[in-house]
Formats: sequence, C-alpha cells, structure tokens
Amino acid sequence: MEERLRLEFNQWARAGRAESMEQGHQPVGRQAIDKMRVPEDARVLDVGCGSGWATRLLAARARHGLVTGIDISDEMIRIARESSATFANAEFQVASAESLRFADARFTHAFSMESLYYYGDVLVALKEIRRVLASGGVFVTVIDLYQENGPSHHWIEKLQVPVHLFSTAQYHSLFDRAGFVNVHDERIYDPTPMTDRYGAWFKSREEYLEYREAGSLMISGWVAS
Repeated sequence: MEERLRLEFNQWARAGRAESMEQGHQPVGRQAIDKMRVPEDARVLDVGCGSGWATRLLAARARHGLVTGIDISDEMIRIARESSATFANAEFQVASAESLRFADARFTHAFSMESLYYYGDVLVALKEIRRVLASGGVFVTVIDLYQENGPSHHWIEKLQVPVHLFSTAQYHSLFDRAGFVNVHDERIYDPTPMTDRYGAWFKSREEYLEYREAGSLMISGWVAS
C-alpha cells in the first residue's frame, strides 16, 4: 500500500500537480494553521507535507522552533526541499505516518492537510502522531473527502489508490481510540470567489457549489497534560 502511494504521488509531483494542490488547499489550510496559534518556539510535524507549502507557513510562525515535513513521496520531498531552501527552521524527510521515526513527545504540534484518508491504517497513524506529541500537544487535520460531503464521494473513482470515506463521528471515534482528548470538529470554508472553473473533480457547477457549501472538515485532538 505505501509503495503504491509513493509511486502515485511521485507521478503527481512529476506532472506538476504539487503546485495545483497548493493553490487549491492553501485558502482553507491557512485558516486551520491560524487556528492552531503556533508559538515561536514550537516543534511542529507536518504529516503528508507534499510540496511543503504548509510546512513553510508553519515555519514562518515557529521562527525560533523547528518544523518537520514528512511525506511518503520522495519526489514531493525533493520539491519541498527545493522550495523551502530559505527556511532554516524547516526540514523534510521521506517517511510513513504509520511508522514515525521520531522519539516520544518530540513535537508540540502536528498538522495534516488532506492526507489522513490515504493511510492504510488510520488508527495506527493517529496513534503514532499521538506518540510523538508532547503533553499538552495538539494535532489538527483538514479533510475534504468525508461522508457528509456528498460531492466529494466520486473522487474515490478518480483516485488511483484506495482511500477511506469516514464520517465525522467515525473520525471522532478514531481520535478517541488513539488516545487524544478534547476532540473537536468544525467546518472551514474556502473564501476564494466562485468561478465557472471547477476543474475535473466535479461533474457540474452545482455540484461544486454544494461541495463548497459543505466546507472542509477540521478535526483537532489534544494530548492530556
């Protein structure tokens, strides 16, 4: 499964899709990162970092800390390193979310944008993220492909890799089982003006409008102090 993901996302990177993902995800992702209120000395893990755009946003906030971006795709990591050369407090590693090569309590914050549903065993990944977070740490994830957002469901047919389609309640349960506390969900809405260009991911403008009205699902979970 992980090798299949690596090959698929390597192909996305070579096709230039890293840039389009950044453009599509950043309006919502930036809002989620703002809500995290990352302090200047934070140690942050960006899980499924892709081209590293969120890593860079986080590094700009954690100016006296360190942000580590990980991705299963070595091509995405190559792009992230090249794009982040001016950020001395950002680093990148090829790594699996289901087997993190970090010590317990290494990070104070963790973030994931549109990657959680790709993992073969989401519960194992959440337990690993929980393990590497320090006491009082928080994990924030943003998800567009979820049960309550009907227009996103047909993406499953378009994607070349298996994905999970969970409801908000199921994500809550997974966070709880992984050991997170004070699990909270909310919707975040893309502020970008609507246009007639809705891309290949939607069958009609009406479907795209319904998708935008559903919003992105943001879930946060804390490590008990």
